[in-house]
Amino acid sequence: MHDKPGAIPRQLIVEMIEAGYITGALREALQPSSLDLQITDEVYRMRGSYLPKKQERIQDVVSHGSLYRHPLDRPLEVDGTYLVRLAESLALPPGLHASATSKSSSGRINLRTRLLADCVPRFDCVPRAYTGSLWLEIIPKSFPVQLHPGDRLNQLRFFHGEARLTNLEHRINYDKFKLLRNTLGQPIPTGDETVTGGISMTVDLSSEGIIGWRANLPSWNVLDTARFDHAPADFFEPIQTPKSGELLLRQGSFYILATKERILIPPTLAAEMAAYDPTIGEFRSHYAGFFDPGFGWHAEVVKQGQQAVLEVSTHGHDCMLRDGQPICLMVFERLLMRPDVIYGQALDSHYVGTIGPRLAKWFKMV
Repeated sequence: MHDKPGAIPRQLIVEMIEAGYITGALREALQPSSLDLQITDEVYRMRGSYLPKKQERIQDVVSHGSLYRHPLDRPLEVDGTYLVRLAESLALPPGLHASATSKSSSGRINLRTRLLADCVPRFDCVPRAYTGSLWLEIIPKSFPVQLHPGDRLNQLRFFHGEARLTNLEHRINYDKFKLLRNTLGQPIPTGDETVTGGISMTVDLSSEGIIGWRANLPSWNVLDTARFDHAPADFFEPIQTPKSGELLLRQGSFYILATKERILIPPTLAAEMAAYDPTIGEFRSHYAGFFDPGFGWHAEVVKQGQQAVLEVSTHGHDCMLRDGQPICLMVFERLLMRPDVIYGQALDSHYVGTIGPRLAKWFKMV
């Protein structure tokens, strides 16, 4: 396809579908640098979370570890582990591999999703030259969720070679594009603590009004993905600006917060929020990691940059979060070429230009 390394843009994913590398995909599920995957009605309630052995198909895992086939017209229970066959399958050539993450809307309702592939003993990884089916492990963590065939809960990004930028390339692009902006769209100066292994961002606990949301626990209300009019109060409680500038994260609770900085992603790059880093605190700050080319990109300087929304939960015990504390690391990836469509252009997105920790698309606007 190409000799240079990089993430695969939308127009080349179209060519991959036409070449037979991807089957079962919808054209409307294509994003600037990823493909949304669709669930089918083949759903199994599992005894727990499984990884396949190196020579084991997921269907064999289901035969061994499932309790029963779950009818999709019934909600998925909180903390239940489910395996769902996806509509797409792959036959990748030797030069291509892929990784997966939850979509933003799934992350914002604490619906944990992880991709599984035949004979691959790792979550969210599709190795080079993979041929086979794709499955999704789904665990609702905050409230029951009613799903429907065709729902798109996670997404796949394809790569040719190593796409991630080096430390030097991160710094160069930070200085070239002024990747972090303040609320006025003004560039934030570079610092070693900001550009190390990616772009570090901090949490906003000082903006006026609602600075976050906490999931109501326990909640017996069912979130139905066919509805877009759910009342926020049935599932979440708002978090007002703390006078102390501190927020106590309770063990077992789930929070939606936002970054203090606005980030912009040039059309020639993509980004991913890095996995849990214990050096910045005993919490995980994301369950949906991909950011598309053009996120926060705008011709008007004052509108440059957009806050990143965070899905936060603690590890093991309560912890204090303070305004301006490092909360996440954005790792950038080069693209093979600029996508034919970037974030916010022509493709439908619920979160373009939003300010603050907005709830998922299934809720009424607040």
